[in-house]
Amino acid sequence: MPAQSIQLEPGNDDDRLELPGQPYAMALWNLIVRPPRRRYDLARLGPEEFRLWSVCVKRIDINLTNSRGMTLRCSHFLPRALAEGNPACDLGLEPRPVVIYLHQNASCRLEALNLVPLFLPLGISLFCLDFAGCGESDGEYISLGWFERDDLSDCVDYLRKTGKVSAIGLWGRSMGAVTALLHADRDHSIGGMVLDSPFCNLTTLATELAQSEYLAVKVPTWLLSGALGLGRIRIRSLCGFDIEELKPEQHVGDSFIPALFVHGRGDDFIPPHHTEKLFAAYNGDKELEMVEGDHNSPRPNHLNRKAVLFFCRAFRCSPTPQANDDGNLARMLGLDTLGLDGSLDLPVMSRQLVLEAGKQLAISGSFPPVPGGRLPPAGAARPWLGDRHQLFLPFRAEGALQLCEPSAEAGFCVCLVPSPSDWAGVNRPPEVLIAYAAADGLHLARASERGREALAHAECQLDLSVPLLCVLELRPKPSRIRLALGTGGLEFEHTLREECDLEVFTWLWDSRRGEALFFDCAFSDLLHPAGQDTLSMGAVDSEDSSVYSGDQRPAGGHLEPPPLAGKGGGLRPKSQRGSTETISGGRRRSDPPTSTSVSVVVGGSAAAQQEAAGSSSSFCPSQ
Repeated sequence: MPAQSIQLEPGNDDDRLELPGQPYAMALWNLIVRPPRRRYDLARLGPEEFRLWSVCVKRIDINLTNSRGMTLRCSHFLPRALAEGNPACDLGLEPRPVVIYLHQNASCRLEALNLVPLFLPLGISLFCLDFAGCGESDGEYISLGWFERDDLSDCVDYLRKTGKVSAIGLWGRSMGAVTALLHADRDHSIGGMVLDSPFCNLTTLATELAQSEYLAVKVPTWLLSGALGLGRIRIRSLCGFDIEELKPEQHVGDSFIPALFVHGRGDDFIPPHHTEKLFAAYNGDKELEMVEGDHNSPRPNHLNRKAVLFFCRAFRCSPTPQANDDGNLARMLGLDTLGLDGSLDLPVMSRQLVLEAGKQLAISGSFPPVPGGRLPPAGAARPWLGDRHQLFLPFRAEGALQLCEPSAEAGFCVCLVPSPSDWAGVNRPPEVLIAYAAADGLHLARASERGREALAHAECQLDLSVPLLCVLELRPKPSRIRLALGTGGLEFEHTLREECDLEVFTWLWDSRRGEALFFDCAFSDLLHPAGQDTLSMGAVDSEDSSVYSGDQRPAGGHLEPPPLAGKGGGLRPKSQRGSTETISGGRRRSDPPTSTSVSVVVGGSAAAQQEAAGSSSSFCPSQ
């Protein structure tokens, strides 16, 4: 019978539970060696590099071959400086502790993602894998710890050979917790273990499952011994191990590693008495934490934080975020990084914080990249940023500018906030992009504390004798950026690494490496057809200290501007506006790029420039 699957997201077959081909509920052994298999798109792991408030994180995906010749799909989340071996950073060369997360039987490495913002700010890396027979790894069956301990041993050997890890900890849940216990008595170098919902004896568990609600038809008591005998024979033929020999309770007496035992009070799949028995027999330093919930319930944040502090004690490392220089945006702003990165589900960010962080990134990220990943020189000229404007995706910004010198660089700077995610929580630091024109063509760069990180470049020698019309378009779903010459022939499109909130902030931008002039800037809303009075945007001169929520477009699809401010800071009154708003003047300004789709156009017809420039349109297009 062909395998069946259950979509976890309607209409998305990339994220699903795959069921065995045989009638699932009728086979006891399926609960043990072939539970539903979690399949997923690798994009669910997130981008290969992303920012937390206190550290930049890099994910390295590894394929390991286990002792049975199967490929294990693994991921290692490290501080970027440690991953790249950056000698300019405190964390660049010194090996740091690592926690290996070991997932449940019907799960995969995605289970570990919510721990990334808890460990990485502390300088502790996180390693996770799909066990053989799970997720995207090879293999058809699992063994509830019997062979998984060998998979774990292969991962430990790999990590020790990298030279990037010091102490190693294990965090296992259900099958993963049993795997940790079976490995611990043969590897006493492990620094500490968190053991969530292990069973003490597989035969005992199988007996309980045979008469539980997890089978469509419970096994009568008088048939129980025969059913278990049949299951034992079937599992041995399919998987090559004997369930009678899988007894974690026989291993805890030889384990001396500090351990935190955890179990859900409402767990009816592996009842709490299994963990209580293991805890009582364990010979090492130990703690027991009973929590609300069942076998598959998400663990409360206080439990996750307690587990992190437990590892800090076991590793003898500080429970406060590391004072590293690479990607530590919170340190740059003098903020409490633990409160920001550690608040996984409670928004605590204010708009003022987002804007201040975005501005700092825009300034430091306006410099060309510095060799060796060091900070830009202190004496370098600061870039120019114009008035800040609050916009909502999708929108278009048009700016008339002129590059007066070959070294000039000018365009838009856009501040966006990535959407909440499993791997980074809800309090995401902003991302700042710079889309600009230079003498050698069009550029897109990401602003970081280490300077500009180039993302895309459309090469062309622009005519500096005439002004240019720059058009910036940002569109969501999918997040993408397109740069093109208005006259055609020169363009590129770039897809951003994450989706972002609808609310963005933009500035006109000038690197001040050469003389550049801005004449006019106009904004238009792309959400509604042209001609509808739907757009209302203005310069934001006051800071909003309310909790940030960037995915809420104001009623009517637009934001009412503040009263007209001096120096061209606001837009015309609503009665005088159509779907496009124009700001005129011979001043410099700047915009930060947004989170979804950016389209920058340089050039265009004289008529198009006149339309965008209004009264200040006495210039020729760049051909």
